[in-house]
Amino acid sequence: MSALAPESIDDLAATLADASALTRTVRVEGGGTRSRRGRPHEPDAVLSTSALAGVVDYEPADMTVTVRAGTAVELLQHELEAHGQAWPAADTRPGSTVGGILATGASGLSRLRYGPVRDSLLEVVIVTGDGRRVAAGARTVKSVAGYDLPRLMVGADGTLGVIAQVTLRLWPLPTSSGWSRTEGTLTELTELAERWVGHPSRPLAVAVTPDALWVHAGGEELPEGLEHVPSGPARPNGGGSVQMGVPPPALAAALSRLAADDRDFRAQAGVGVIEVAVDDAGDVATTRALATSLGGHAIVIDGPPELREDPFGPIPPGVEIMRRLRDQFDPAGIVNPGCVPWDPHS
Repeated sequence: MSALAPESIDDLAATLADASALTRTVRVEGGGTRSRRGRPHEPDAVLSTSALAGVVDYEPADMTVTVRAGTAVELLQHELEAHGQAWPAADTRPGSTVGGILATGASGLSRLRYGPVRDSLLEVVIVTGDGRRVAAGARTVKSVAGYDLPRLMVGADGTLGVIAQVTLRLWPLPTSSGWSRTEGTLTELTELAERWVGHPSRPLAVAVTPDALWVHAGGEELPEGLEHVPSGPARPNGGGSVQMGVPPPALAAALSRLAADDRDFRAQAGVGVIEVAVDDAGDVATTRALATSLGGHAIVIDGPPELREDPFGPIPPGVEIMRRLRDQFDPAGIVNPGCVPWDPHS
């Protein structure tokens, strides 16, 4: 397996054009913090975006920043904080890159207030699997005709090409923020979560774990009656993780079933996203069956190869549209082939 590290967008385009011509598969990596996704697949080469880093343009007055995809999110946030701004839509882990966050659609717990991470992407420059450079979007919100390419790239796991450069929408930092928690029965916690989701102060996040409710307040006084704590809820502890998505009204039913099965989880009230710990293929199957029964879905977002033999579940109804899009953006199917919801070798 060879290692590739293009240092410019032109270099990236040439690298992918060569790989496509030779039908050499490529796995794209930013910081590697979400590399255990998709079906196990041994690529011919690993392409790192680490050299495609740095701020291209920052306009604090416009609350936008343009950066290369390999930029470390922690470094970006530090620079933004100096101007009283942030990119709060992202679920940042140590080492995460901007491109990796967007490619995996990794929205943070503050989605309740700021929306999903895709809504923060204004402009994008990608390099397709066969080496074409494509730019789309605008630094102001406009109507879209045809493909909404920026949104199409978010959560595509790089299967339509490599994100090279982006312009992001920013938000002002809250004047104050902090986490609070309280314990109780699961019924008590879910009922309290619903009340906090509708609270006039609109918290940054409301999360439920098996034994506690967590509220992240921002720009207002910390909640009374809850214990103030230094940080929010940890990710559930297991050999791997499945992300469930259910309609928000079905959240309580989903958590009740998970608790009955003694499963560790972290749920986002008002959003309907639940991260569930899994240890074997049986856990994955039962979690997916629960999500499906509630009108939702479940995918493996982290785990060793034995948990990722079937990371996506049933083939979605729009699979033929997905295939046609991939054929347009990556005709040879070389970029992250294990991350498409169908068998990459079929």
